[in-house]
Amino acid sequence: MKRIGAIVCLAALIVTMTASVCFGVQSLKLVESYPEDGQKSTSIENMGVKLTFNSDIGDEKSAKANAKCFSITDDKGHKLPIRVFYDPKNSKKMMVLADAVKIAANKDLRIKDNVKYTLHISGDLTDNEGNTLGADQEISFTTLNQSQNTKVYMIMMVIMFGGMFFFTSRQAKKQMAKQDAENGVKEEPFNPYKEAKKTGKSVEEVMAAHEKEMARKAAKAAKKAKAQSDDEDDDYEDDNGNYKVKKPRPISAGGSNYVTGRKALAEARIAEEERLAKRRAANSKKKKKK
Repeated sequence: MKRIGAIVCLAALIVTMTASVCFGVQSLKLVESYPEDGQKSTSIENMGVKLTFNSDIGDEKSAKANAKCFSITDDKGHKLPIRVFYDPKNSKKMMVLADAVKIAANKDLRIKDNVKYTLHISGDLTDNEGNTLGADQEISFTTLNQSQNTKVYMIMMVIMFGGMFFFTSRQAKKQMAKQDAENGVKEEPFNPYKEAKKTGKSVEEVMAAHEKEMARKAAKAAKKAKAQSDDEDDDYEDDNGNYKVKKPRPISAGGSNYVTGRKALAEARIAEEERLAKRRAANSKKKKKK
């Protein structure tokens, strides 16, 4: 019985070890990528893909083994020169970048707008423990359509400036209408039939009342304009550039309500002189009587 138990334990141990080895071979997995598969409007500058795995990768042995496990191709299958970087602070992260130096030296390899690129990852990719990815994987992404973005930007600018022009013109028209209303009489559109229906009067009565009201407003405006003209005529400028007035006017005519007190002082002085004169006259009469 002891021998049978030992054999069973040994067999179980062998099966467990075999299963762990098999599990270890297939344990390397891609956890996430940036950009993600199918992402659009990716940047052209420093184009590349960040990869995160579930186990450590990138030591000297695995980096050497994985040197040919990555490639980036365009929509026509042309390969771009690439560089592979491993993150020294996080051994589960790495980056595959398009080699900007080599691409700049070859115009045919220039990264284009609105083009689909694909990162290919070989299933032979190995982590630091010797575990492999097991199956090939691809991550596709499309670069930014710069020309379309420029058009959208220009359209937005046109709409913005158009709105600014519309509101500015509207404000200017309101200001001009306000000035016209202040400076003169502006006859508003008048519909006698509508007014007659509204008031219950005849069209003739409505027209007569309207003409009378407009004549009153015109007379008022003419009177105001004449007063302003007279004020302007009272003042003139001589040949020497000196500004003069034809007659003295109170300070209130200029719009000021400031009171200096000179008039009150002058009146008080005159009253005092009259009082003294009367007193002297009375004293003179008394002396003559004596």
